[in-house]
Amino acid sequence: MTKNELTLLNEKAYYESICEIKEKRPYPPCRAACPVHTDIQAYIGLIAKGKYNEAFDVITAPNPLASACSMICHHPCEQACRRCAIDEPLAVRNLKRFAIEQSLEYRKTKRKPVTKTMNKSIAIIGGGPSGLTAANDLVSAGYNVTIYEKHPVLGGMLASAIPPYRLPRELLKEDIEDVISKSVEVKTNCEVGKTITLNEIISKHDATLIAIGLSDSRSLNIPGIEGEGVLLAIPFLTEIAFGGKPKIGNNVLVIGGGNVAVDVARSARRLGVKNVSMVCLESAEEMPAWKWEIDEALEEGITIFNRFGPKAVKRKDGKVEGLEVVKVKSVFDEMGRFNPTFYEDQLSSIEADTIIITIGQMANLSLLKDSPLKTDERGRIQWDPDTQMTNVKGVFVAGEVVTGPGSAIAAVANGHRSALAIHLYLKGEEIKGKLPSQEREKLPPLPVCVVEKIDPQPRQQIKHLPPEVRCDTFTHFEIGYDEEHALKEASRCRGCGGGAYVNINRCMGCLTCQRLCPYGAPVVSSYSFIRPEYCQACGLCAPACPGRAIKMLSYDIYEFQKFMPQLAKQINKNRKEPFVIGFLCTHHVGVIGFDLPENIFKIPLHCISRIDTLDILSAFENGADGVLVLHCEDGTCKYKGIKERVILRIQNACKMLESLKIDKGRLTMLTMKTTEDEHYKKACLNFLSQIKELGLRL
Repeated sequence: MTKNELTLLNEKAYYESICEIKEKRPYPPCRAACPVHTDIQAYIGLIAKGKYNEAFDVITAPNPLASACSMICHHPCEQACRRCAIDEPLAVRNLKRFAIEQSLEYRKTKRKPVTKTMNKSIAIIGGGPSGLTAANDLVSAGYNVTIYEKHPVLGGMLASAIPPYRLPRELLKEDIEDVISKSVEVKTNCEVGKTITLNEIISKHDATLIAIGLSDSRSLNIPGIEGEGVLLAIPFLTEIAFGGKPKIGNNVLVIGGGNVAVDVARSARRLGVKNVSMVCLESAEEMPAWKWEIDEALEEGITIFNRFGPKAVKRKDGKVEGLEVVKVKSVFDEMGRFNPTFYEDQLSSIEADTIIITIGQMANLSLLKDSPLKTDERGRIQWDPDTQMTNVKGVFVAGEVVTGPGSAIAAVANGHRSALAIHLYLKGEEIKGKLPSQEREKLPPLPVCVVEKIDPQPRQQIKHLPPEVRCDTFTHFEIGYDEEHALKEASRCRGCGGGAYVNINRCMGCLTCQRLCPYGAPVVSSYSFIRPEYCQACGLCAPACPGRAIKMLSYDIYEFQKFMPQLAKQINKNRKEPFVIGFLCTHHVGVIGFDLPENIFKIPLHCISRIDTLDILSAFENGADGVLVLHCEDGTCKYKGIKERVILRIQNACKMLESLKIDKGRLTMLTMKTTEDEHYKKACLNFLSQIKELGLRL
């Protein structure tokens, strides 16, 4: 068994042993904010260690549309990041994208058909985020799944409305291929209600899921709205998505202030229109579009007219000349409800030859015709949120068709919920009370006393193509991280919620952890309790615990000890050059790009705080000629008080080596300086020469 195979086996066993503990504790705020509760802290920790395939597995476990989300997600996890109290939130979405990009070949090896073990058939109408997620869950559970999709490709609005400059189609195809490779049957160009009736589908399958989203644009009831020169958002974006070029003029005005409105405006710029503007009811601060989307639109020369409401389309000889607008007094009432009021005497005009309406979307429920499904007083499908079921037994709903407008990742979450409901139904079990709640208990903000002990570290910024370049093409404009910048960004993560856990059956209440912790996390009475809101997952306490009562929830503190005996078997007994074990933190493995000589066997650690005196002795016990410990320079180590403790452990190891008649010169510590790579390469070579002079331990 290779070192890598053994490591993976040990990691799997370790994760399974602590998973239950971790899931019962409060979630990190980033994970709690994610609609599918992706274990963000876990996959960023894996990225920091260069384990990109393993990070990919963590990312995709709850999210089959991870590639798409790595491009378009509104990343509520970042807004919730506890690092906001220190400097800037972690770039979670960009790190997700990086890990996925490094795992392209690995993900292909995972695509295999799933054996059909459940003698049941499920129809899914709609191949968008919620439909694909439900299909993925149900086919993975052994069901026969068929997706009915009206467009020529799967993906829903991701494929038919999100512009390619935001979501490259080849990435969406990777997500879709992951799902359908499990033997999902797909019927594209199949519009339910036209190609096949809903009643026919219901009769053919044991359960049916309606996940059709909100595919129709809402319009306005104002004078002049009908006729040439006025377009609706979704047909406009769909034509672009499938390679068309909508007919528009040279002066485009977009009505609306949401994300779809921004997509439409920026798409018009990429169609060659120089004069593109938006008009919306809201102020700049109230606009529902994400701030970064608005900023990017402004960079691209799009003008925004805030606090104006559409009054009438102005035409001359049938052609659009502009839009008459009225000044907005307020958008929301005293209760915070959308209830705009206007200064009716303050009218003005905005010139335009093309107007595109983006004021909202609605579901196309024509498929319900002649079916037993009922709608409510507002024309929406009747359903029970506690079961995801409609008024017809065995017919379920998922996604925005019932939840209303939202994000792709929220639709994924609802797809999971619907799949579980269908699974319970087909097993003949009660559904109510068994579907998971979205809310999770989360860690509180970082205590002020902890914030004061953490050095600010700038966020690694993502670069964009210049506006003058990106406006000429629908090519994706955001330039992702290279490995150096990804590892630097991943190292900023504080590992919230993944810190130390005490086994009270082994704890002796000796106060060792309390004395060592730089952040004041342990509280000791009859046994130690390490407060998760204080713990920074540095691992300093665990190897020092005399009872080995402390585990780390995000990594195995003793991982490298398990393959050390295997390493001994690989040492060449006839070697001519020294075999040295180098303990170094992951910062050195990737961020600095420090290349150690080949005969220094690198053992990357979360932090060298994990090294104990006995670990150093174990390296010698298993045949190493020397041991090198590489420490971060002051100001780059992400934890406080580490160096002094490690020096003490090394000094103790030196004393024990002398008692064993092993020259203490075989052990040394170097402090890595990011600006002096050559110096430390030379220092490492000098250390190897020193070991050679002392002789090989053959």
